[in-house]
Amino acid sequence: MFEIKPDSAGNARLTASQVLTIDEFAAIAARLATEPFQARKSALIAARKCRATEAVESRWNGQETTNVAAAGDYIATSLDRDGRPLQDNEGHANVYVISMDQFANLYQATAVHSDAGNTYRARGTVNAIFIPGGFEIKAPWGETQRAGRGYLLHNGHDVYGNHADTFEASYDRITS
Repeated sequence: MFEIKPDSAGNARLTASQVLTIDEFAAIAARLATEPFQARKSALIAARKCRATEAVESRWNGQETTNVAAAGDYIATSLDRDGRPLQDNEGHANVYVISMDQFANLYQATAVHSDAGNTYRARGTVNAIFIPGGFEIKAPWGETQRAGRGYLLHNGHDVYGNHADTFEASYDRITS
């Protein structure tokens, strides 16, 4: 179940208290009268394998979400197009958790070196919808995910949000 209501500036804002499905992703696009577009993460990530359970707070000009990495999961850092950690206005690197079960399907190793760790390139594409008023949704990992402006993404398996700044700094729209 989701709601789309105007924010204080009149922009569409998405809220969902349950994890969104791919069918709901399509319904949200229809409600917003927009066509989802394909995008490819063109910027690399740096990632390290977690050795023990570790809490991770994803921040982008405020808290975006939290997650817990289990041993074997990966903690990823978004890199800018020059290979440096992507940082918000407060100097926080954009970090997040990728489960060990999904990491190999989503990313492949590169030979590029980064001070932030081993680097990886995205394997596939996502479908995206711009949400001008942002979102407050239940993420696939069970925690709330929020952004003031953002994109709703689906990678064929999960539906999740991405802050507009991090999306625009690391994804390229695929034109047909």
